[in-house]
Amino acid sequence: MNDERFEEDPELTRLLSSVRADADPALWTRVRARIEARQHLPALVRWAMRPAALAASLTLFAAVAAGALMLGTGTSTANGEQYTSIADQLVDERDTELQGQQASPAPSPGAARDTGAAR
Repeated sequence: MNDERFEEDPELTRLLSSVRADADPALWTRVRARIEARQHLPALVRWAMRPAALAASLTLFAAVAAGALMLGTGTSTANGEQYTSIADQLVDERDTELQGQQASPAPSPGAARDTGAAR
């Protein structure tokens, strides 16, 4: 019942001979069957389940969260006003635009208008 795929491992042979033991073919057949029957996970999943990868991803997450927190707390405008949310800032900008439109006086009906034609 020799299978060419499973040639003798020289290290295993050396270890077995050092303790004067035999390689039981039935045992190795069961071991090979169990190994082949295991579910094979994709390489990315196997890598992600390693402790080093988990630690690296946790560190990266903490760094990104800290960076976002630092960037998010420094919300201020050029004139020194601080807003509690982006909605407050948008409402204030819209109010400023509306006030700017109302501040410019509309031309009176009898005023002379520029036609844009060169003389």
